[in-house]
Amino acid sequence: MDSRPELTKLDELRSKTDRQLVRFITSRLDVGLNYARLVADPEAGWASAEAFQSRAAKAYDEARSLLPWVNDLSKAERRRLESKLQQLGELLEESTIHAGMRVQTACS
Repeated sequence: MDSRPELTKLDELRSKTDRQLVRFITSRLDVGLNYARLVADPEAGWASAEAFQSRAAKAYDEARSLLPWVNDLSKAERRRLESKLQQLGELLEESTIHAGMRVQTACS
């Protein structure tokens, strides 16, 4: 029995799964970046900044953990996603620093 058709089907399924995973990762990174930008704006004074921070961090963790599992990805697409991931990480770090400064100021 020839296993070629089965391998082709598996390859097609893997490719489809990779495309769906890339869309999901991209979506999570976009959501995380939006939340992180809201938190990073020191003038905004959002009442729900902690919730935004938490959602951005969750999106970052999800994207970071899923990205290594994508096989069928061009170098350019991988670089684009890794760049977004890095940008989100930097915004989260920046917003954490701002939050710490706000807490120090409030306690002074």
